[in-house]
This record gives sequence, C-alpha cells and structure tokens, in this order.
Amino acid sequence: MKRHLASIFAPILLLATLLLAGCESMPGEVQGRLGPPPETTRSFQADPRIVYDAARAALARMEFRVTGGGPAQGRIEAVSGLSKKDSLQGTRQISISIHIISLSDGGSEVSVELKEIIEEDSTDRPGFATETKLRDTPYYEVFFGGVAQALVTPKKG
Repeated sequence: MKRHLASIFAPILLLATLLLAGCESMPGEVQGRLGPPPETTRSFQADPRIVYDAARAALARMEFRVTGGGPAQGRIEAVSGLSKKDSLQGTRQISISIHIISLSDGGSEVSVELKEIIEEDSTDRPGFATETKLRDTPYYEVFFGGVAQALVTPKKG
C-alpha cells in the first residue's frame, strides 16, 4: 500500500515542482496579459482649462455623456450610450476617466482610462454588470485626435 501511494505521489510532486520552477521565467508575460492596462497619456501645449474644454468637445463628438468631474478638479468622467448585445438581453457601455494636470512648461498632461461595462442579462439580473479595462481600442486615438482638433479649431461664439 505504501509503495502504491509513493508511486502515485512521486510523479505529482515532480510535476508540481516543474510547474512552479517554470513560473519564475514568465512573470512578465503573465503580468502583461493579466495585469492592469497601461494608462494612456498625452501632453498638449495649452493651459489645463483650455485642454479641459477641448476634452469636453471631443467627448461630445464621440457622443459620450459627462457624468462627473470639473475643470477645477482636473478630471472628467463620462459614459457612452447603451448598446444592445447580440443576445438582445444584455447591454454594453464604454466609460472614460480623464485626468488633466498642469505641467511646469505651461502645457497640460491628459491621462485616459477606458472601461467596457457589460450587463449580460438585464431582464433577469438587472444591475449586475462587469467592467473590463480596455487596452487595444481605437477610442484612445479618437479621443486624443478630437482633443487636438478642438485645440486648433477656433471656438464659435
């Protein structure tokens, strides 16, 4: 009986040792895929208040609704409209969190974080949604392009 247990546990112990030894060689890969996405940041040569207004204009063109923040706080929180998922029972929405800080050279730094909010079955379980930070999405470039365009386009009014 003891020999039988030893013959079962020896391969399991060896396999566990090999798996754990291999983990040290991969932490960067695992962190890169499972870790937090990098915050996307751009600098603009304009006053933070002007950049704030340009960011609001870019969000309006993207059809995002501002839900929080302000120029004095140097931040904007906004969400896209709701869209139906393929199942017709779930919904999808994008949220954006923007932080604007003043730089010593008179410019501004804008940091953006995008999240996808998915509610799988809004009829059976309303209010239960999952948030996922977005990594590779064109929303970042569309937003920053909109800010740059708003900074060079003269304000009407």
